[in-house]
Amino acid sequence: MEHRNYFLAALSREDLAALSPGLKEVVIAGQQLVSDPGRIAEFVYFPTGACFSVVTLMSDGRAVETSTIGRESAVGLLSAATAAVSTHRIFAQIGGGAVRLGADLFRARVLANPAFAQLTLLHARANAVQAEQGVACNAVHDLAARLARWLLMTEDRVGAASFMLTQDYMAMMTGVQRSSVSSAASSLKRSGLIDYSRGHLTIVDRAGLQRRACECYGVVDAQFQSLRRHAELAST
Repeated sequence: MEHRNYFLAALSREDLAALSPGLKEVVIAGQQLVSDPGRIAEFVYFPTGACFSVVTLMSDGRAVETSTIGRESAVGLLSAATAAVSTHRIFAQIGGGAVRLGADLFRARVLANPAFAQLTLLHARANAVQAEQGVACNAVHDLAARLARWLLMTEDRVGAASFMLTQDYMAMMTGVQRSSVSSAASSLKRSGLIDYSRGHLTIVDRAGLQRRACECYGVVDAQFQSLRRHAELAST
């Protein structure tokens, strides 16, 4: 099984041999729910083409995306490793391929091999940095810059410049009303940075979109590149 996922690519031969019997390639549908608050993770998902959203739910029913996870990492790491209940809703932002592993097998490997546990913590840290940076970003940066950041992150995690993305979802990504995000997306489209029609978005000018994005993209991208380099070094 050849892995596009950076976590799986970073596994040692011993870890991969131990986990391989439990690894299963699956196809994730768009909007498919994989975790809800109050539940213990049954599986860890290693995206290969899908992109997952980690969402915080408010008591009034509103939802705000705090991070996204794609091919660079895995979904449900800490919940699976600790058998703790999830505090977030996690679902597929963009459908696609993933590799699934039972949480019990993942947890057993964390306990059996300190190096595997360290790899898990490395990925958990990168995901935490993304969420922390997002809090600061939402407080100080304008909407178009935040939207540009999220779109670049989505391309990175999916590994493609075109993907399905509704305006309702873009509103949740950025924590604003649909009308506001529609205006911001239209501005990016008029500038020739993206093309958008009927829920299908294409990044046309990545370099221009990076210039329009806020500084937070660089902070999050540094974590993404670190995980990629770690996977590349492990595979050599």
